[in-house]
Parts: sequence; structure tokens; C-alpha cells
Amino acid sequence: MPLSRTARLVRQHPRTRQSAAAGLLAAACVAWSALPIQRHGGFFAAPVLVAAAGCAVLGTARLAVGAEHSYPAGYRTGPERAGHALLAALRAIPWADGLVVAALLLEAMHQSGAYHTALLAVALLGYLFATHLAESGARPGVLRQQLPLIAAGLGLLVIATGAVLLPVPSGQASGWLSALAVIAALLAGGLALPV
Repeated sequence: MPLSRTARLVRQHPRTRQSAAAGLLAAACVAWSALPIQRHGGFFAAPVLVAAAGCAVLGTARLAVGAEHSYPAGYRTGPERAGHALLAALRAIPWADGLVVAALLLEAMHQSGAYHTALLAVALLGYLFATHLAESGARPGVLRQQLPLIAAGLGLLVIATGAVLLPVPSGQASGWLSALAVIAALLAGGLALPV
């Protein structure tokens, strides 16, 4: 069975595969953060959702376009100059950061469970890693040195989600939980410091 032209292109260029993965994760993040808006949407929810979707589309386009190329000097027509200016603007703006901020704003605008926020945090982390790998063209093995920090961050996420789901304690137990959270944050910060 012959492969389609798109399938051959994806197979020949792993960067295309990484860009597609980042695009799918961006769409999943936008959809997941916008899911509870139907029930708890506010006045600013629609513009932030449009901004998040725009950042997802433009961020994926930025990955598809690739790194900046040098163009031959010489006379360029008006449309060529406009196209080069648009490509330069597409490459210059950090669309991934905008998507993260917009998704977190959407998450803050509605009242959802702690599990919803935790899953969004994991999806956003995966999106940022996929974007980094697609931009650099590196293999996932380059993240091996950051595995302790990633594990510590995910552990803190699990602790924070579990703490939110616990009933509110009174007395000494709440003080111990606060101290445990501060110690865990200090340990995670210590793992992040360069050695």
C-alpha cells in the first residue's frame, strides 16, 4: 500500500512530527482549559479563549516554518518584503508563552476541580517540552538531565492537588501541612539551582 505524500514527508522529517505533536498538545490545552467555560464563563472568557486559540495556531505555524533563514540580498518586490516581514514577526513573538498565560487565565476564570487544573498543568508542561524539542530539533533524550527536576515538579503538583482535595484541617495539623509544603518547595528550588 503506497504512502501518501504527507505520510512520506512526516516520516522523512522528524521535526515535522515534533511540530505536529506540539500542535496537538496546544489544541488539547486550549480545549481542556476552555471546557468549563460553558458553565462558568465570565465576560472576559471569550477574548481570552480567542487569544489562546490564536497563540496555539500561530505557535504551530512558527514551528512549521522553522528557524530563520538568510535571504539573498538584492531587489525584492513589495509582496516579498511583506512576506519576509510577516515571517520575521511570526518567528519573533513567543507564541508558546502566550498560550500558557492564556490557558492559565482561562483556568483562573472558572471554578473547576483540582484534578482539572492538575491535568492542565501536565498538558502545558508537555506542550512546552514538545515545543522546545521541535524548535531545537533535538531528541527527547536531551531532557534526561532534567528528569529529577521534572519528577520533583510533578511530585509537588500531586502534593498540591492532594492538599486541595483534603478537608480543611484545624489546629496543629494545618501547621504541619504548611511546613511540609514549604520544605517541598525548598527542595524543588534546590534541585533547580545549577551545580
